[in-house]
Amino acid sequence: MTYQFRPLPFWVFCVIVWMFFPLHSQEMDLQSYIELVKKDNIDLKQSAKQVLIAKEETKMAKSALLPEVSVNGFYQRDFNRNFLFINDFDGSITRLRTNFNNSVSANAALNQTLFDPAIFSAAKITKLAEEISGLHDEHLQNELTAQASALYWQAIFTRASVAILVENSSLAKAQLAQIKKLHGKGTVSDLQLQQAEVFYKKTLPPLKNAKNQFGKLKNDLKVLANIPITERIVLTDDLETISLNNVIYTDEGDLEGQPRLKTLKKEVEIAKRQISLHKKFWYPKLNLTAAYNYDAQANDFNFSANENKLFLVQLGVNMPIFSGGSNRAKIAKASIERETAELDLVKTKQHLLNELRTAESNYNTAIAHIETYRETILLNESEMEIFKKQLNLGIVTTVEFKESRLQLMQSRLGLLNSYLDLHIAHLQMLRITGRIH
Repeated sequence: MTYQFRPLPFWVFCVIVWMFFPLHSQEMDLQSYIELVKKDNIDLKQSAKQVLIAKEETKMAKSALLPEVSVNGFYQRDFNRNFLFINDFDGSITRLRTNFNNSVSANAALNQTLFDPAIFSAAKITKLAEEISGLHDEHLQNELTAQASALYWQAIFTRASVAILVENSSLAKAQLAQIKKLHGKGTVSDLQLQQAEVFYKKTLPPLKNAKNQFGKLKNDLKVLANIPITERIVLTDDLETISLNNVIYTDEGDLEGQPRLKTLKKEVEIAKRQISLHKKFWYPKLNLTAAYNYDAQANDFNFSANENKLFLVQLGVNMPIFSGGSNRAKIAKASIERETAELDLVKTKQHLLNELRTAESNYNTAIAHIETYRETILLNESEMEIFKKQLNLGIVTTVEFKESRLQLMQSRLGLLNSYLDLHIAHLQMLRITGRIH
């Protein structure tokens, strides 16, 4: 039996192919990519943990309303004897033992707050903080979804740009081939041949840059969705899949679902609760304590002969009289924080409304540009067909053909840019209004 060994370069090549070119590609449209981001994005996972922490803190605050019960006990063994010596009247000394061989002690206590308004206010504040944590998570999802969608459409735009630049380079190459043929027949000059060569070479760097940019954008998409960099992904959407609605208008009511505004409203409510909490500092606090104590001592474990039992109920009242001005300062501080939160709410609402108006204007402008570029592309394509025929006949210069080719390329790229602007503006309106999913 003979064995055939492959040369080392063959195995090196196989390893490289296995590492950098996986056998399977993951196809995804925008919706499936967004679902992947929501599922695997690290920032969203951390935010979800913060929501869970806030829920546990709410449970901790509510536990102050429930009784506290504690039980403890101990057993003691004395290995030596202790005595008390007493001098009698007759001069003799009486010796009394003061300890036992075995001692046990146990007690149980229950503490219950009967009245403390501050506890209820603190529990409500903690609950509001939990709700704010949930709104922060919703806001982060809103922002990341918008970011992921914009990045996705930028990648789609770059991919489509590569296709246009490839076609532009192919046209320049075809022009060069035709000029070489005509130059061989002596119908065009050396200058025209050199021009055609330069025009073709100029199409290659933009094409290379666009391909590199597309690769970078795909890597950015992978990082955002926590996809391994070595995994291949195929984006299946097209820029022109978006439906062109008529001119749209927005108003202030569209901001009602915005997570950021909801958060600020909760912060205003928390500030009000803080004022109420500090004002209740002067209220009396009523506390109930119930306890049971058991102590016993014996030399032979017969504790029933020498034991003490005590059950008690204690009602305590605490009323602050003077805090040195600290509580009044806390109330003043909470009032300032409430006013600051209210101003922040007004400022943020105005800012979001301004952003919404800008996105609305960009959306309507993009629709108008799309219609214009569509008509321009039809004219450029007709002109290009005429110039192709004239180039074969040698009656059009290389410069004229180049200008026609560049006009067609620029119009197509302009159309892609307008579609990208339309997608971005639409995403911004959804992000600002909190309706993105």
